[in-house]
Amino acid sequence: MRRRGFTLIELLVVIAIIAVLIALLLPAVQSAREAARRSQCVNNLKQLGLAVQNYHDVNNAIPPTSNNTNVQTNDFSFKVRLLPFLEQPAVFNALNQTYHAQDAQNKTIHDTQISSFLCPSDGNDPGKPTGETNYPNNLGITRTIPGSSTTGPLDGPAYKMGQAPEDTPVSLASIVDGTSTTAIFSEWVKGKNAGTIRPGKDQVYYIGFSELPGKTPLQYQQACQAATAIAYSQRGIDWLLHSCGKGGAYCHINTPNTKACWWSSGDANNTDNTAIGASSYHPGGVNVVMLDGSVKFIKDSVSNQTWWAIATKAGGEVISGDQF
Repeated sequence: MRRRGFTLIELLVVIAIIAVLIALLLPAVQSAREAARRSQCVNNLKQLGLAVQNYHDVNNAIPPTSNNTNVQTNDFSFKVRLLPFLEQPAVFNALNQTYHAQDAQNKTIHDTQISSFLCPSDGNDPGKPTGETNYPNNLGITRTIPGSSTTGPLDGPAYKMGQAPEDTPVSLASIVDGTSTTAIFSEWVKGKNAGTIRPGKDQVYYIGFSELPGKTPLQYQQACQAATAIAYSQRGIDWLLHSCGKGGAYCHINTPNTKACWWSSGDANNTDNTAIGASSYHPGGVNVVMLDGSVKFIKDSVSNQTWWAIATKAGGEVISGDQF
């Protein structure tokens, strides 16, 4: 008896069915993978939030945003002070704190990668053999790293987060807006080290120093939206350094996943005058850890008023969880 095989049409139908099933399954698989990556990212931020709490228990203050003044001091980031509370005491003890983050005396630690400083949803490589980071700390509604340049209308102590050379140390008792509604860490998309201008969340924009004086956060934001793209692609390149947009801090001038900007009098790579904000590859928003250690997902659609309110420690705003 002759056995009947598949006809060409039957084979094509089977292939088509398999292709349809794969097309239906692939988004679900990708969604599950992103959910796992986002969960790991939330866990990393949770650990940072708990480390801030433990640091405060020992020092009765949260870590300084910056320690860089006109006096010769190191320029270590907020995260450096948390290392002993993140099970990294050996890394912390190996730092030579009489030298700067980028000095040769700290090269070994400078090049060390701390896994909990990386979000697995972001595979970008900003280049150079240095430890990278996706997790900057909150500066507040301000465009400057403390102690580095002139302040704006909302740069006073009530609107900043983190001890600064010109301010007193920040204790949890001074967080009068409430620790559950005051941000301390969020995330940003790292650069791609491509050195080209292209659309994408890793892009940085530049606007001249003449646009700065006397502006409100809304005016800063509007100036940033009209800014010019520059071929800088090394955001998140250096967890050891306090500089905004490289490894240290972010600000709340711009809402999540909008333009990231630097201001400067001539240097387009100035990381002391910034509106580098929060960004991520998580669909729809960014993760933010509050000073009580809780992690919240803030939508891209969050209002300016709410985003600015959670950036300040003593602004007097009253916000509820449903505004996030």
